[in-house]
Amino acid sequence: MIEQNIQLTQKIWRQLNLSWVLFFTVMGFTNLFVLYNFNTDVWVNFKLFGTLGLTVLFIIAQGIYMAKHQKPATTSANEPALEEKHRGSP
Repeated sequence: MIEQNIQLTQKIWRQLNLSWVLFFTVMGFTNLFVLYNFNTDVWVNFKLFGTLGLTVLFIIAQGIYMAKHQKPATTSANEPALEEKHRGSP
């Protein structure tokens, strides 16, 4: 769905999709590790704060990665380029 609004190569989309799969796989195993090796209070705090914090950091990293690899926007044939719009303005 986001592909319609953000222009990236197919290679970059595959890498992004794979990184989400790996992130959630690692988060799942980390959750199980904390669940079975720590008490319930630690696990609940990890679920609430740890997973939220790690997910936010991952989303920020994904945004930076996408911005780095985004293709330049193309203009439609009916809409003149931004430079042409401003050339004739006073």
